[in-house]
Amino acid sequence: MSTTPPNCYICGKDLKKSIEKSYYCICDITICDTCINSVKKNESTWICPNCKKELKLENSKLFRVI
Repeated sequence: MSTTPPNCYICGKDLKKSIEKSYYCICDITICDTCINSVKKNESTWICPNCKKELKLENSKLFRVI
């Protein structure tokens, strides 16, 4: 199972059909909307499990509501 986008880095789930619910890091990983809970620091940020960078939940979504 691949862990590169569009697959979840944690569970390996294929995210092609739920790409709008996914979270991304600049280190080229994707996290699904289920696994994001395991890497959340608080309600607004999460820690990338690959590079350890702290990211804002809203800013790290590929598609954002304006």
